Amino acid sequence: MNSAEESEERCRRILMDDPENGAALRELGGLLAARGQSLQSIGDLDAAAECYEEAVALDPSQAPAHNNLGNIYLALGRPNEAAACFRSAIAADAALAEAHLNLGALLHRSGELGEAVECYRAALALRPGLAEASLNLGHLLEERGDAAAARDCYEAAVAARPDMAEAHFNLALRLLQAGDFRRGWEEYEWRFRLPELAPFWPHANRPRWEGADLRGKTILLYAEQGFGDALQFVRYVPLVAARGGKVILSCSPRLMALFATVAGVTAVHNAETPAPEFDLCCPLLSLPRIFGTTLETVPAATPYLHPPGDAAARWRARLALEGAGLKVGLFWSTESKNRMTPLRSLELRQLAPLARSGGVRFYSLQRGAAAAQPRPQGMALVDLSQELADFADDAALIASLDLVITINTATAHLAGALGRPVWTLIHFPPDWRWLEGRTDSPWYPSMRLFQRGRTETWETVLERVGDALQELESGPRPKKVSF
Repeated sequence: MNSAEESEERCRRILMDDPENGAALRELGGLLAARGQSLQSIGDLDAAAECYEEAVALDPSQAPAHNNLGNIYLALGRPNEAAACFRSAIAADAALAEAHLNLGALLHRSGELGEAVECYRAALALRPGLAEASLNLGHLLEERGDAAAARDCYEAAVAARPDMAEAHFNLALRLLQAGDFRRGWEEYEWRFRLPELAPFWPHANRPRWEGADLRGKTILLYAEQGFGDALQFVRYVPLVAARGGKVILSCSPRLMALFATVAGVTAVHNAETPAPEFDLCCPLLSLPRIFGTTLETVPAATPYLHPPGDAAARWRARLALEGAGLKVGLFWSTESKNRMTPLRSLELRQLAPLARSGGVRFYSLQRGAAAAQPRPQGMALVDLSQELADFADDAALIASLDLVITINTATAHLAGALGRPVWTLIHFPPDWRWLEGRTDSPWYPSMRLFQRGRTETWETVLERVGDALQELESGPRPKKVSF
């Protein structure tokens, strides 16, 4: 019998003799709650709730008991009762910082942001070193678009808990967004300690490259996270190759044909299969730190990706048969599954302001269910999605267009990497890589950003894009890049 079992047995013996022993009820409730959360046992959580319910009924002044009961209700999926418990805890003892924190987190999740801010600030006033409150407040302020205040919160969380990986990672994103690349890339290395990102580091136990000479060695560079990240940071491969050695680039099968065109690549590896032999490895997103990238030294020469073979020439010849008007590719909806997806996806109908440019012919680069959405009235839209199997196909078509208009997704990075004119629609709050308040990008000289403001609707942004497209249509055509 372990110590927890012994404590449980002792509490039960006490309660047999004294069913209204509040201390025993609270201790037994805590033991059952810990076991229920560890084993995901609803039965134990229900029993823990009963213990605390009896305890607070016997003595409503026990603020920690109200707070603990609220946490159990949360685990049982009973948020309204949890909120009532946290409020009762605060009423019993307004100095209980954890109750303010827990109520703030619950209100935050339910969208009651104003009161959530007050709760987090109350928790921090009571306990300035409560890292979880600083972290949560930073999340909330970030969602509201106050990046500078969010950054201060993450700094405070890191100071209070230097081992808090999530705080370091969030701080990294805000530093990078502010253009502080020196500190940002260092903090970004904390992503390796986030459990939810562990699948992205398949070679975590192998020797990592830190910038040394590679002559006589083989290095495996591997893509991580999303397609957009891979397309953005594959630009560093030629810099690695310049250190000598063989460079194997590991990536998704959908990227392989395109990435085979990157200068300095010895071989491209399918990341879904066992890796070949190598001496050192490095994820692509660690390369900016290794090369000491600052805003002034971003390796921004484009194109650094090229459509394989003569595919671009075939597309140009085909599109030439459709007349001399401006040819614009569109991508409006992402199927990726993360918390930002609803913010950055559009319906095709929302692109109606673009159809004001009557001489423009549009080409759908969209995949998935969104490709079948009804077209806005007056928009000449050619659906070529069935002919686009991978990113190499996308690249060949994009290289043949005059312009791409896209949401913040891999298509934006692909067009920028090809050196093609691209207008990128940036959701609010913006992703770190687009920096603060920019209409251009140091990563892609051919990119123009249309950032959605704090109180702006997508419809307003698209009106601006429609106006810009009309201006472009009436002016000189963008120059073509030869591939």
